Amino acid sequence: MPHLLSTSSAACAAIAAACVALSATATDALPSVASINLCADQLVLTLAEPSQILTVSWLSADPEESLLADSAARYPLNYGSAEELLRFDPDIVIAGSYTNAFTRALLARLGYPVVELEPEATIAEVEGNLRRVASAIGRVERGEELVLAMRAESRRLEAGRPPRAPTAVVVRPGGFTVGDHSLAQDLMTLAGVRNVAAEQGLDRWGSLSMETLLRAAPDLIVLTGYRASQPSLANAALSHPALRRVRETRPTVTVRAPYWACGLPQSLESAAVLQQAAAR
Repeated sequence: MPHLLSTSSAACAAIAAACVALSATATDALPSVASINLCADQLVLTLAEPSQILTVSWLSADPEESLLADSAARYPLNYGSAEELLRFDPDIVIAGSYTNAFTRALLARLGYPVVELEPEATIAEVEGNLRRVASAIGRVERGEELVLAMRAESRRLEAGRPPRAPTAVVVRPGGFTVGDHSLAQDLMTLAGVRNVAAEQGLDRWGSLSMETLLRAAPDLIVLTGYRASQPSLANAALSHPALRRVRETRPTVTVRAPYWACGLPQSLESAAVLQQAAAR
């Protein structure tokens, strides 16, 4: 019996060692990744194995711009130049369609596979980019896992919509707001909130006059809190006396700017924040 136990233990140890070796081999087989776009950075940080990531862009380490600033700060940061990326020699480069065109063209000419992501205006487009990055970096299963989680959260939010959809206006620094054909609009709809700017015919990102805001008398004021502690003319617009009076008589909620700046699985958290505010 002792001999059998010894043999069994040895076999278990051998199996465990083989599993570790296979795991290491699988990880080693994953392509190395460099990202040069804020939104691409955050998708890479969400999807990739830490050992895959060589560098992300400097903006992703700024908490005013990125939801994953702490994670991004663990990696070397780049400023999106081809010269920088040559030093890292990545297997895959993830970029945005608005990333410096010269950098993208030069990297492609030098033989680096460059995945270019379009900005997302809907939750479905977030899922599409999530799957595209996951496929490019060898993390398809992780991508599908996140898509399924997003869909489950979307169903939960749809079930929790208020019986009467409250009206809301997003007031961003400088008097800007969000309109139709934007990710923010899609998330507001998911939360069960009516976007006054979209109903006024505003498309994507634009400005809404103070007069229009006052006439609309929205049920909810949504702020983004973008660099609120930093004095600027853009933030001074949020101190307009008329807006202050509206805020005194209407509920106000803050949805951090990074939730809507990039399409991420985490962006659905903003819909939950809006829904909770609407319930109050």
